[in-house]
Amino acid sequence: MSLLHTQDVNLDRISNKQVVSFIHDNQLYQLNDFAALESFCPKSNCTKTFYTHHKTFHIRERIEKVWEAYKNIHPKQAWCGNMLQFGMQYCRKNNSISYIDDEYAGAKAGQIVLIRVKALGGLAKVAVGHEITAVHEKEMCLETSYLVKGKSLGSQRIQLKTCKDGFTEISHDTIYKSGSWLRDKLIYPFFHTKAIREFHNNIRRSLGLA
Repeated sequence: MSLLHTQDVNLDRISNKQVVSFIHDNQLYQLNDFAALESFCPKSNCTKTFYTHHKTFHIRERIEKVWEAYKNIHPKQAWCGNMLQFGMQYCRKNNSISYIDDEYAGAKAGQIVLIRVKALGGLAKVAVGHEITAVHEKEMCLETSYLVKGKSLGSQRIQLKTCKDGFTEISHDTIYKSGSWLRDKLIYPFFHTKAIREFHNNIRRSLGLA
C-alpha cells in the first residue's frame, strides 16, 4: 500500500512548502511519529552556556482580557504576517492533527506547532517547530520549547503583569543555543526580535487595538 493511503497527516492542507519539507525530512507521516517528537527541556539540561534574549511589550488593555487573547487566539491569526505563517498543529492530549481552517479550543500543554519563518526579504524560509509546555493560569504565563529536531535548542516564556497605568506588560524571555556562534550572536537575536514583535502585534490586533 502506498504512503499516500496510510499517512495520517494531510499534506494537501498545509500551505507552505517549508513545513511540508520538514515533515518529509523527519518522516512525520503518522500520529505516532508526532507523538514521538521531543522538545527541549531546560529543567533537565544545563543552560549555563545558552544565550538569553529579553523583550517587553505593552498592550493598553486590562490583563484578564489580554490573557484570554493569548490563550485563545487561533494559530492562523497568531502566526501570520510578513515573517510568520502557520503550518499545522499536533495535540498530544488528543493525539490529533489540526490545520489552518480547523476550529481551535485554546492553548494547552502538549500542543506542537509547526510554522514557517521568512527572513531576508524572503531569501531565507525555514520551518520551526515548538511545543507549548505549560499554561500557568495563576501566574498568567505561557512556556514553549523548541523541538529537538530544529536548528536551535531553547525555550521561551511569556509572562503577563499589570502596569501602574492599569494596562498590561508582557515579558518575553528566550534562552537558545545552536551550533553556530555567528547565528547565535548576530542572526538569531535580530530575526527573533522581528518574529516575536509580529506575534505580539497579532495579539494586539485581535483585541481590536492598533
